[in-house]
Amino acid sequence: MPNEDVMTIGVLGAGFAWTLWWNLDWRRYLRFYGFKGPAYPAWVQLPFRIFFAACSLGTALELGRRLLQKSHASGFYFACLKVTGVWFVAIVLMVFIVERTAGNARKKVGPS
Repeated sequence: MPNEDVMTIGVLGAGFAWTLWWNLDWRRYLRFYGFKGPAYPAWVQLPFRIFFAACSLGTALELGRRLLQKSHASGFYFACLKVTGVWFVAIVLMVFIVERTAGNARKKVGPS
């Protein structure tokens, strides 16, 4: 069982990866907030892109601070990487399940 530091850094690593995904595929995440696209007006794009960038920056700073706080053995970093991978896979699966569920709900509500 990983210790608290491994879990914290692992979750921060997954959070950082997820916020990078937000920044790279921001149109996908705008749909989560109910905005229809693909042509998003600037008043929608700008606040969300700033928010996504701020989340990435905040997560990167906290992750960096935690990693540089004290020195660890190489096994510690490998354990953190494994926890990060497990959490990120869980996040990706949740995103795909939500998208699939929302897509199926829209098909049922749409015109027949």
